[in-house]
Amino acid sequence: YDRDYTGHLQVIRNFIETFDNLQTVGRNGMHRYNNQDHSMLTAILAAKNILGERHDIWDVNTERSYHEEFTQEEWQQRQQRLLKSEV
Repeated sequence: YDRDYTGHLQVIRNFIETFDNLQTVGRNGMHRYNNQDHSMLTAILAAKNILGERHDIWDVNTERSYHEEFTQEEWQQRQQRLLKSEV
């Protein structure tokens, strides 16, 4: 992931949405970090969509509590602390 990740992902999503009969699921299919539960849930909802339901699988795992976000400085400080603790 990099700072342009969101924009790049939107390009992919826009292309995928041009297909009426294509649903992508899980980490690799959605190009996003999901834990195993989220990945399975997207697959289940996609299967239900095939059966006629209308679920937005992109709404799975949008809670900020599941994501860690660091500034470059915070990331470097975290790495330094980890390196010091290994000694």
